Amino acid sequence: MFIVEKAQLSSHFRSFTKKSKHVPRNYQLDARSFDEKVIVLLKTLDLAPNSSEISLSWMSTAVSFLSTVHSEAEDQISNLKSEADDYQALYMEYSLKVLDLCNLISSAVQRLTDRRLLMNFSLRLLNFTDQIPSPEKLNKAKDALGRLLNDSQESAKEKGRRAKDLMEELAVLLVKLLPRSKTSSGRDLIRRTFYALGVLTVFVGSVFVAVLYGDFDVIELRVPAEFLWADSVNGVRTRIFDLIKPKQNGLLELGNVTSQAVVVRDLLQVVVSDGGDNVDDRVRLEDGVKELGTAAKKFSDGIDALTNGVNGMFRTVLKTRNGRLDI
Repeated sequence: MFIVEKAQLSSHFRSFTKKSKHVPRNYQLDARSFDEKVIVLLKTLDLAPNSSEISLSWMSTAVSFLSTVHSEAEDQISNLKSEADDYQALYMEYSLKVLDLCNLISSAVQRLTDRRLLMNFSLRLLNFTDQIPSPEKLNKAKDALGRLLNDSQESAKEKGRRAKDLMEELAVLLVKLLPRSKTSSGRDLIRRTFYALGVLTVFVGSVFVAVLYGDFDVIELRVPAEFLWADSVNGVRTRIFDLIKPKQNGLLELGNVTSQAVVVRDLLQVVVSDGGDNVDDRVRLEDGVKELGTAAKKFSDGIDALTNGVNGMFRTVLKTRNGRLDI
């Protein structure tokens, strides 16, 4: 972000009647500029009118949004120099929690990657290029799809609880930063910027925890009306939370892959049982495998994009954190 400052003009000729006056920095203008950037960035999180589930694509956009806001906030705060030192310890605490959250999100995405491996293994076995695969391959593919469909959240419960605790800890941290007056000083601007960053982190983080770990007891922080983007983020958040609360797994690409995997698994059972002699069953199985391959491609692309986004977020926060330590 570019900080708006009024230039301090000086003359080549000294005046003996007047001294040059220092033009004070307009902190409220800086705050407004930051708010306007957040409003523009929030538009990237808008869901399509017919959306019924959160997609991996949206999650990738959301984590990129958070990385950008973090960079904008850092630019705002770092330009305030000495005033920023007062919030050094608080930022260290905040950034450590965000890095921890990134690791927990990465762990959840890795579980999706493991399911992708099972799916790709099944698709390799179900190659209909020349003829129907052997009974041995059909059985192996059916077993692999069964393991994919029987994935349990049990092993991830502890990490899910930790992710939820992090959201609550960040919410408590924000209480210390809640703006109490107009932005009339560098400290006020830092407090306000830092609070905005924290609120947006809790918002995006809560969605990720809900979708990836299945914990729908989300934390909803209402943004004070003094922030120009309050209505925008409150509106987006309400729509998203209303979308994910009723669902046990609100991830679009995973739902598509899972439903198609059920179809293929059941067809495999039929084909294996009749020895592959029924032509209609074989045709339906081949068509089902093609549809599974299409769904798997979208699922795989979504996982890769989200992985890159979370890694980018981690690097952004770590770079900023290291920069703060070097000051």
